[in-house]
Amino acid sequence: MKTNTTPPGSLSRLWMAVPAVSFGGIGIELLLSSAGFPYAVWAGIAGCVAASCVLFYQAYLKPRKDIVSLFVPLYAVLIFIVPNEISSGVIVQTCYAATITLLAVRLEKLFNAPKPEKKTMKQMLNDYIVRLDPLLTVIDEETGHLVAQALLTYKFGLYGSAARKSTEALARLDAIAPHPGVLERALLILRERAGGFAESRVTTNPEHTFTEADYNTLAIRLRPDQIEDPAALDLDNALVLLYAVGIETSPDDEQALEEHQRFVTQILESYKDKLTV
Repeated sequence: MKTNTTPPGSLSRLWMAVPAVSFGGIGIELLLSSAGFPYAVWAGIAGCVAASCVLFYQAYLKPRKDIVSLFVPLYAVLIFIVPNEISSGVIVQTCYAATITLLAVRLEKLFNAPKPEKKTMKQMLNDYIVRLDPLLTVIDEETGHLVAQALLTYKFGLYGSAARKSTEALARLDAIAPHPGVLERALLILRERAGGFAESRVTTNPEHTFTEADYNTLAIRLRPDQIEDPAALDLDNALVLLYAVGIETSPDDEQALEEHQRFVTQILESYKDKLTV
């Protein structure tokens, strides 16, 4: 959903006051000058300075700040108030008024929307956990505990234990409806990889992988041309998924998982230039 960042009511049209005040002051100056008023020039100067202050206020209200517009009152003082060799007559005033009018329009067009901020890996992880809510609601605490233990033992290099915990967690999934197929595949991927490491064997052609139907449930979603190592990507997605399930469904493991959150955010960090989440 888009957020309307334009101030409501009269503030959304504040930029119109810049040409109105500046050119209005110049118009009054011309009228006074035609009537022979000796200090008519100050009406135009006052209009330009006042319009500069309006532009400053307009820039100050914007979610993104324009340094040039914020310093416009200073420029007005230097040009029109501080003694210098620059003429402060109608021609200079008109050029100045036209310039700040363009700045006001530019400010309204380009600086009205907040500058987008890049999400941190922790924010991405939290967003992913929210996205997993339909899956998390069907996982009981005991299953969540086994999932968390499978992940933690794998992280600590206890691969044999990680494989056993994965098997225990898998045994409990059959009783869960609807069947959490993506979690089952994540546990199978972890068990296969942990089993290989336990035997000092690298699994180069894994039997278990995620399916195309799992795509929307994964944290790291890449285009086919971005995938360099499908097996590594599946393992990374499995680890992030198991972390999310464990921390949300196993209160007993929540603190331990929070202490090792960096392990998961580092996985996401390695894909930060490719993430399409």
